[in-house]
Amino acid sequence: MAFPSDTCKGYFGTKRFDRSKCETGMKKIHMLTAAALLELDFKEPSLDYHSLMKLTKLLTRDCKEDVENLYRRMCFNVFAHNRDDHSKNFAFLYQEKTKSWRLSPAYDLTFSNTYYGEHTTTVDGNGKDPGLPELLAVGTGAGMGRKTCSKIAEEIRECVYEKLGEYL
Repeated sequence: MAFPSDTCKGYFGTKRFDRSKCETGMKKIHMLTAAALLELDFKEPSLDYHSLMKLTKLLTRDCKEDVENLYRRMCFNVFAHNRDDHSKNFAFLYQEKTKSWRLSPAYDLTFSNTYYGEHTTTVDGNGKDPGLPELLAVGTGAGMGRKTCSKIAEEIRECVYEKLGEYL
């Protein structure tokens, strides 16, 4: 959703994903961040995507769609230079109908250097300049096929460079 502005090109807004309509108005959907689940201080770099993948697999009962979505986010964060990928920026929503947890939609995605100049969540131990080898190590370590990981990483890289190339 776009909101016009007299001082700039405008603003972007989106509907909250942690609310749903009910007969009395809006109802909160139970949400937990990786920081809360793992008792981490999101201000301190203390997480690796290997651990985040493992958490996703455990909490979502190995939901292939959620594992792949997390892999896609990791690739986006690497290629779009979003280094503010801390543990509070990954969340899970409770689905009452199925009594299960699912990975939330992505949020807080922006070009960022962070204070340390590194990813807050490391990619196979690399926070400074992770690339395809690290992305593949995390994906295959989570049980995804190497060809699938390579294909997804290349799709994300091409899309990011096409859409955001002038900013990167």
